[in-house]
Amino acid sequence: MSHEQEARAAEAFKHLLEIMRTLRDPGGCAWDQKQTFETMQQYVLEEAGEVVAAVAEGDSLHICEELGDLLMIIAFYARMAEEAGSFTMTEVVRGIVEKLIARHPHVFPTSNPDPRDQRRDLDAGDVLIRWQELKVEEKKHKKRISTRMSGFTSYASPMQAAFHIQSEATHAGFDFPQPQAAIDKIIEEGNELSEVVQQSIREGKPDKENITMEIGDLLFSVVNVARLLGIDPDKALKKTNEKFLRRFTSLEERVETEGGWDGRSIEQLDAIWNEIKRSEK
Repeated sequence: MSHEQEARAAEAFKHLLEIMRTLRDPGGCAWDQKQTFETMQQYVLEEAGEVVAAVAEGDSLHICEELGDLLMIIAFYARMAEEAGSFTMTEVVRGIVEKLIARHPHVFPTSNPDPRDQRRDLDAGDVLIRWQELKVEEKKHKKRISTRMSGFTSYASPMQAAFHIQSEATHAGFDFPQPQAAIDKIIEEGNELSEVVQQSIREGKPDKENITMEIGDLLFSVVNVARLLGIDPDKALKKTNEKFLRRFTSLEERVETEGGWDGRSIEQLDAIWNEIKRSEK
C-alpha cells in the first residue's frame, strides 16, 4: 500500500468514527442511541457470518461490503465504550498492533530475543506452532492481577480505570470491609491534601507535584466509595455537572436582572445560590 493509499484509508476510517459519534450523540439516530453492548451481540455474529458467506461465494465486491459492515460493528462498540469511559478505538487498534508484534518475534526483533525466533526460514507450520506457544505464555502472564490492572490504565476515563483497578484488587482480598471504612479514607486523604496545601502557603510556593498526587489519592478514594456502594462514579459526576449548570444558569439569570456581576461579593452570590438550592427541594 502506497503512502497515498494509507492516507486515504486513515481518512476514511476517521470519517467512520465521526459518523458513529454523530449517530450516537443527541440529535443523531434514535435506534443507534438505544443500543448497548448486549443488544449489539447478535449483529456481531450476523455480520461475521455474512463475511464468511461472501468469501464462500468468491465475490470480492461482496466481501468488501460485508467487511465494511463488520468494521462498522467494531466502530459501534468502540464508540459505546468511549461514552462509558472505558476504552476507545485507539486502544482497540493499539491492542491488536501490540499483539501482532509480540506474536511475530521472528519478524519484529525484541530486546530479549529467544533462540527460537532467530530463524528467518520458518514455514507456515512453524509460525503457527510458535504463535500457540506465545499465546500460552501471554495467558499465564495475564492471569496475574497486576497485569489485568495495568490493562485498565489505558481507559479513556481515569475514573473508570480506578473503578476497575479497585475491582481487581478485591480478587486478592485487598479491599475495604465496608463502605464506611472507605468514607473514612476520604477524610484521611482530604486532611493530607490540606496539609500539603497549607505547607505550600507557608513556604510561599505551591508544591504542584505533591498536590497533584494528593488530589489523585482523594479522587481514588471517592471512586472507591462509589464502587462499594454500587454507584458509577462517571454517572454521579455527570449528574452533579448538570445540577451545577442548572443552578448556575438560575444564578446568572437572577444576577442579570439585578444589575449584573460587578460589585457582587461571594457572600451575596452564595446567598442567592442557597435560595436556588432551597427552591429545588
